[in-house]
Amino acid sequence: MRPYALNAGDGWTYRYDINFTVKAGELNPGRGASVIEYTTRKGEEPPDHTHSTEDEIFYILKGDLTFRCDGESFEVGVGGFMYLPQGIEHGYTIRSEGDVQLLVITFPTRETADQGWDGFVADIEAQGELLNKPS
Repeated sequence: MRPYALNAGDGWTYRYDINFTVKAGELNPGRGASVIEYTTRKGEEPPDHTHSTEDEIFYILKGDLTFRCDGESFEVGVGGFMYLPQGIEHGYTIRSEGDVQLLVITFPTRETADQGWDGFVADIEAQGELLNKPS
């Protein structure tokens, strides 16, 4: 694997219900962590779910959200950070009007690293419609 740099807005953009731009993927290119950026709005939130092989980190670039995880609620806004451990059901609700922009980092946990990593970013890459890739 070779080093690479991406400018703002660059990456592998997939349509998977909404558009996700993969900066570092699980499949292409990937080596232990994935980074995606996406813009979403109220009504586009995923249902509560669990990731069996990966931890997930959200960094809020724009907007306000309420995260739910393990029976707790966390209010997070611009510049905020949310850590969601593997194996615990979680989800979020968008509180702000207009666009919400999120940077999401996922990585396999030590406990699952030897089982292979088949997280949700791999689903986006394998099942999403590729709309754009870096030149």
